[in-house]
Amino acid sequence: MKTKELYIALGILLCCSVLPFSAFSQEESLSRIQPLTKVIAKTNFRVPFSTSNPFFSENSQGIVQMSGSLNYSFAKNFYVGAGYDYTYFKLSELKLNSSPNQQLDGKIQLQGFFGEVSYFYSLYDNVLFEANLQIGQESIHSSSAKCSDKGISHTKKGVFWSPNINAYLLTEEAFSFFFSLGYRISSQGFEPNDVCEIEFSGHDSKDYLGNYGSIHVGFGIGFSFVKPDRN
Repeated sequence: MKTKELYIALGILLCCSVLPFSAFSQEESLSRIQPLTKVIAKTNFRVPFSTSNPFFSENSQGIVQMSGSLNYSFAKNFYVGAGYDYTYFKLSELKLNSSPNQQLDGKIQLQGFFGEVSYFYSLYDNVLFEANLQIGQESIHSSSAKCSDKGISHTKKGVFWSPNINAYLLTEEAFSFFFSLGYRISSQGFEPNDVCEIEFSGHDSKDYLGNYGSIHVGFGIGFSFVKPDRN
């Protein structure tokens, strides 16, 4: 089911990427398009699809992945920057066959600061492609109804890295819009005791092997702080 959902999301992403680019290039005067400047800010809003250990991949539901960063161009087409990442998953009550009176309410939140290196490639005056790599330190907070009842809070520290590809549509203003596809992997993984459980029915120890990993699909907004001199 997750694979089918991912294919649908990728299909929508591809269609959304091609159609606006085509329409925009035919209808707008490209001479007025504002290129990216030396300093840009970016923010992502994406849906995460887990690819980590068998249990988490099968029973988790990706809610949202958001990130924001500030970037500076130190050489032509190259940027360095720093930002903040937040990724949120829930464990599915339906897939875990939880009874109405015993809801697990399992939540996993991964968040942390990262450094970033980006390379931009210009396809047309109004279309850019970006490849970037983010590496950072993260804090993973896990909770559940049982943990709350016991007054227990679980937090893990780790590192993560995330390669991404973005397709930008530039405008006449300081704003730009982009479609985004990325992958995020952590040095930490999910275990039942993170949500105050000993084990889950139908799963054995090998099902929990593997670190947090997820594919992210969505969109973002870029902002150029100073418009370049077109003269």
